[in-house]
Amino acid sequence: MEEVKILFIVNPAAGGGKALKVWTKNIYPILEKKKIEFDYLFTKKPYDGFNLALEGIKKGYKKIVSVGGDGTVNEIVNAIMLQDIIDPIEISVGSIGSGSGNDWGKSVGIPTNFEEAVINLQKDNFILQDVGKVSYIQKGVEKTRYFVNVAGMGFDAEVTYRANKSKKRLFGKLSYSLILFSVLFSFEDPYVEIKIDGKKVYENQALTLNVGICRYSGGGMMLTPKAKYDDGLFDITVVDKISVGTILANLRKIYDGSFINHQAVKTFRGKSIEITSKEKLYLEADGESLGDSPLYFEIFPQRLKVLSG
Repeated sequence: MEEVKILFIVNPAAGGGKALKVWTKNIYPILEKKKIEFDYLFTKKPYDGFNLALEGIKKGYKKIVSVGGDGTVNEIVNAIMLQDIIDPIEISVGSIGSGSGNDWGKSVGIPTNFEEAVINLQKDNFILQDVGKVSYIQKGVEKTRYFVNVAGMGFDAEVTYRANKSKKRLFGKLSYSLILFSVLFSFEDPYVEIKIDGKKVYENQALTLNVGICRYSGGGMMLTPKAKYDDGLFDITVVDKISVGTILANLRKIYDGSFINHQAVKTFRGKSIEITSKEKLYLEADGESLGDSPLYFEIFPQRLKVLSG
């Protein structure tokens, strides 16, 4: 079988510049050593990943791999889902994580070892995973975005917004934990209403809300710990307004998912979700700050072909 040429889309700014070093010192030499057919392009500004992937699809690439963080993956996925050249399921997407989170790769079983990740691309092993679509408001205009991992609202979205703006760009748990503490004492819990598959399931003040296809987000947190990437359902986690002391006492449990056993946490599953709020409820998806409420989520079962271990 003829080997399909891979298009790598590299975000050199991901992980505070880590992605560029990983590409130059690790991935590129491995690709050359193994004589793999590939081309590569660098992003220069936000949403370049989308445009470069779209151009790649027009040129006939059917295997596109992100070298960056979850945000780069998200842009590539949006190009795959929005293009009308071929069926999205005919395009394979992969990732060699080198950003500050890389939670999606962990969720779908992509190897963290660079050489193993490259070998995995040659094997062409894949899974089919669900894709989410969210409608939201950005500067007064309704917009939509596809996502493949986790969307967060409320406290979670505020932490993500601050993390994306942070100039230090520290990595992983440390980065999110430091910013989390800075938001903790100033956040005002919005009053939200949630409908799942047309039925109202929640109406109260909420600290944070998450809609997940996969399990990991925020640098290793498990905010939707029971999510399955191919079951055709969103997992929804809602945390009621609680005291700072309660948050601090349960912070470690976010990393193993056991926080969902707390009485202030509600969990749901469904195919469509509508979220409204009295105040502006901010949204992030796959670590990208997007806009605010009202929000509507729908799921597309097993619509993404993922190169996985």
